[in-house]
Amino acid sequence: MLKEYELNAEDERIIDELDNLCGVVQNKEILKDMIIYSKLRKNGEIDFGNYNILVRNDSDYLLLDDLLKVVGKILLRHHIISNDRICYLDRAINKSVPFPLDYISGIEESIIVISEKKLRIDIGNDIERIKKILNLNKDKVFIFEDQNWSEGFMDAELGNLVSWRMTIDKITLEDKIMYCRNIFEKNNIKYKRQEIKEFADQPFWKVRNQVMQLIIECKSKDIKQINNEMLKKKSGKTNNNVSKRKVFNKEKTKTKAKEELDKLIGLNGIKDELQKILNYVKLNKERGEMPTLHMCFTGNPGTGKTSVARIIGKLFDEENILPGNGEFVEIHGRDLVAEYVGWTAQKVHETIEKAMGGVLFIDEAYSLVSRYRGSFEDEAIATLIKEMEDHRNEICIILAGYTEEMKELIKLNPGFESRIQFTIDFPDYTSDELMQIFNGLCKKEKYNLSANCKEILINNFDKARREEDFGNGRYVRNIFEKAKFEQSNRVAKTNSKNLNTITSKDIINAINNMNTNHGKTKRVIGF
Repeated sequence: MLKEYELNAEDERIIDELDNLCGVVQNKEILKDMIIYSKLRKNGEIDFGNYNILVRNDSDYLLLDDLLKVVGKILLRHHIISNDRICYLDRAINKSVPFPLDYISGIEESIIVISEKKLRIDIGNDIERIKKILNLNKDKVFIFEDQNWSEGFMDAELGNLVSWRMTIDKITLEDKIMYCRNIFEKNNIKYKRQEIKEFADQPFWKVRNQVMQLIIECKSKDIKQINNEMLKKKSGKTNNNVSKRKVFNKEKTKTKAKEELDKLIGLNGIKDELQKILNYVKLNKERGEMPTLHMCFTGNPGTGKTSVARIIGKLFDEENILPGNGEFVEIHGRDLVAEYVGWTAQKVHETIEKAMGGVLFIDEAYSLVSRYRGSFEDEAIATLIKEMEDHRNEICIILAGYTEEMKELIKLNPGFESRIQFTIDFPDYTSDELMQIFNGLCKKEKYNLSANCKEILINNFDKARREEDFGNGRYVRNIFEKAKFEQSNRVAKTNSKNLNTITSKDIINAINNMNTNHGKTKRVIGF
């Protein structure tokens, strides 16, 4: 584009005001085109068209006012109108006048809003009269509000009387969340996203009113952060019993995350790495430079990837790293792919929204790799990468899977590499560590091991570790479950009163049973 037709910083600033409004942000590109059109027209490059706008309004709220205030600023800035005052004819004229448009010649406002529905006129029957009015008032910009049940009807009737089309969409929950966040951030008030989501799930007129009340309360009492109790009180959703129970549960698990991490078998290098990451994030947050938190976990199955990811969610919650309440959403890579065209992007959006403010763990993420360009998997990857960028300060997305397969996924789309801040490789457990895991399972379910069990298990672990796709912790759990099965069968047959002891024979039978099934276990999410 030629430099003279580029938008300057002030134009961009005004247009960006639409980002803070509901239902109208999609009109930004149209406003940019109108600016370029005005410059081309002034330079004599084009001599067709006008600045009249048809606005399709599908919202039940008074959002047209918000949109037209921004439109007015742009039109005034580029000298298309003499002032940015807006005349809504349905509010300004006597409704008893047979055809009210005949009486607008004395109005000083530059923008004239005409609503067929509100004025009770028939655009089709009165089109010639409307043309005459527009020709007599070429220094004004006419806005036609289309609220017809049949979309496109007014557009067809007005034809070339209007050169621009804008829309006002119905307000979604995401719009209302955005509205709350923008106002709170503008007023330097902190909040938690998940709490805002619950608060915003009510009619928009209520949200608007309650947000104003909250701002007044915060400013008058010098409150820097809105809590859940304040939001619930304003929205009328207060439930003292539920609220106390949530606080109690949070206090009960206040220091649990680091304790859980310390109790994990092995993973000493990973524990050190997580502490470094936590220190790095906390320090940068204090400096006001929140870093990207997305991670990639690589390693064989059963090496603790899911367990560590869950602990990360709790750690981030305890340290107030993320704006949510430690939400942890766990999915398989294929869960992001929909069955029909156009559905995959929405599915990714919905999944991200569920985990917003917490951790989204995507196991076997490499399943998104496809040999076919333009596939649903490609759409899922493209959408996921955009979400990782758009919400990098609000969510930690962890991609997990086998080492080589994950390398292929990252290589497939360079967007992953630039958005993943930390890559952690999970090593296989040693035989001694596998034995510790087995002992932990026994202790948890109050089983005792008889003599020689440890030796048999260690020997088996030494052999199993050399097999391809060794399941690590999953393999141990599989043996444990089969040993319990064999123990129960033995106790029932012998009428033994020793109900809590697993013998070496139970272990041998369990291992033989595993070998009969070729030692293969079904891959599942988590360990």
